Amino acid sequence: MRLTKGISGFDAGHLIEQDMRSFQSMVYHLVTSEQRAKAIQFIDQPHFVYMQAVIQLEDERLTILHHRLMPYIAFAKFDEELSFQFLTKAPLHKYFPMRKCLTADTLNTLLTQEKELHSLSDVEWKYISRFDSKTIGDVMFNYWD
Repeated sequence: MRLTKGISGFDAGHLIEQDMRSFQSMVYHLVTSEQRAKAIQFIDQPHFVYMQAVIQLEDERLTILHHRLMPYIAFAKFDEELSFQFLTKAPLHKYFPMRKCLTADTLNTLLTQEKELHSLSDVEWKYISRFDSKTIGDVMFNYWD
């Protein structure tokens, strides 16, 4: 996957912020359609590059991440420490229309440091180095300060 300028949240003035209410509607549709599913919490911290929903799906607690600046969705094991263990949840993709649901394989792909492959800005590369980001998921769903 090729990372575009601004995906880290830095140098992102040209990107349009995604809507939290729309994300909440999609999550509510999921939990009302799936048996034994329940919305636990929505988290929207403006300084993070993603919005987050915590749901219970059968015996599993999941975090659903919606990128704040791009129409990307990721699924991860719930973890209060913000270190995401990404999951592939193909049966849930149908609840997120007009969004690209990313797989664990994609998000766990090691970040190639070749600047020609990605169109990230120099500022983004600086933060990648500073926070020792290793994977595509680390860059896309970061909580850098």
